[in-house]
Amino acid sequence: MLDDYLALVGDKIEVRYMDKDRPFAEETFVMLEKAVDSLTRYFDLKASLPVVRAILVPNRDEFDRLVADLLEVEIEKPSPPSRMAQPQRTDLVVLSPSAYKQHSTFEYSPDEYRRLLFHEVTHIFEEHLAPNMETQPRWWSEGLAAYLSGQWKHEDQYRFRQPVLQALKTGRIPDIREIESCIEFCYDWGWTIVMFIEKTYGRECILKTVTECDNGDVFGILGENTTTFQKNWKKWLLQNVL
Repeated sequence: MLDDYLALVGDKIEVRYMDKDRPFAEETFVMLEKAVDSLTRYFDLKASLPVVRAILVPNRDEFDRLVADLLEVEIEKPSPPSRMAQPQRTDLVVLSPSAYKQHSTFEYSPDEYRRLLFHEVTHIFEEHLAPNMETQPRWWSEGLAAYLSGQWKHEDQYRFRQPVLQALKTGRIPDIREIESCIEFCYDWGWTIVMFIEKTYGRECILKTVTECDNGDVFGILGENTTTFQKNWKKWLLQNVL
């Protein structure tokens, strides 16, 4: 399935790529290695993950093929041009930046690309550590990835921060139930909930939620009910300049 791909192989990272993408493959290798090292420290892992393998694909058709056939993830074909990467287990299919102009709606930026890779590797760590990844709320998983990758800090093409800033100006903060039921809100607001948890309950509660939550009840892990948590989270949001 990957016979036509070349490989860069290290102790922690493997990057598969087409010959024309060698410069991006080298960049991807370095960025992934830094992400793995950072997340290993954050999650206080004593043993490293299995090798994280990224496949840098040259076009949208190949992206869709590998997501479906290699990762065995259901995917719309053709996938939306905004879809740039898909992790599963310790594999990560990534649209090469060389294909952005023709096969995506994004322009290449090294900083945004680095944050995108960090976001996806966060999903890989969570899947590796979680007792039942399938039960985790989408807002939690996407919020964790957007928060730890630093995407929330930047007004870039992914726009994790702007919707929150706009809503805070009007005081129109959605309820957590609304966030849970809306995919877009999971990306827009999930990171604010994860940030609030870390700032209020400590990093240990982030780690505990990742490693012990097996039924999707994040607030149960924190010893809170949804109503009380939501009230405190909204109050914190309104009092803090993000």
